[in-house]
Amino acid sequence: MQMSSVPLSRTLRSLDGVQRLLALFCVLLFSAQAETGQSGRVPKQGLPSPPASTENRAKPGETKSRQPISSLVIVNSVNSANAPVWTSLAIKELIGRIKESPNASVTREKDMSRKEAGELAKIKAGVYVIWIEFEVDASMAMIDRDVEATIVTGLNPGCLFISYVIFGPGTTNIKAQERIYQDGYRAQCTGTAIGPAPQSSDSERYPAIRTLPKAARKAADRIMSAL
Repeated sequence: MQMSSVPLSRTLRSLDGVQRLLALFCVLLFSAQAETGQSGRVPKQGLPSPPASTENRAKPGETKSRQPISSLVIVNSVNSANAPVWTSLAIKELIGRIKESPNASVTREKDMSRKEAGELAKIKAGVYVIWIEFEVDASMAMIDRDVEATIVTGLNPGCLFISYVIFGPGTTNIKAQERIYQDGYRAQCTGTAIGPAPQSSDSERYPAIRTLPKAARKAADRIMSAL
């Protein structure tokens, strides 16, 4: 069967009004379907990406829990001033202050000379040896230099100051050292526990029971800052 070669326009003109509209509708529908087939699939709209999770996101400067950064050994000097009650109080206060830090562990060794403390530091790898000495500064104070008299009458605890030396781990090298004075340390620190210094008003204003522990805590803070 041969297809008619009569033009589409003539075919439409030969039809009556209703048939012509029906034929025109079919032509338009066929054309629309053909264009859709040529254009391929209509792309789907992309779905919005999920919001970024904010859980467990580390804040700037935030780090994991810190491990102890330093181990310390506290050594009191065998030459510390002869005031065992007061020096023991200060040592206990100093160690207690260091223990408040979560980044340090601390133990105490027997009393030693500075040289012995340095020798101990040489064999203590990874450990800071802190040598503590309690003194009365002769350049700032008029003190009784009679040792026997000091033993009998006792030393004025308000005259004590704290010296510390930090030896680096495994070496005799000194990392830091300093003197810490009590509040109200007098220019002329005279007298004994029995015979107070002439500046009685200072003794009442700065009682050693408060100023010496405070100086010990200050020394502990300085030690931790130096590590």
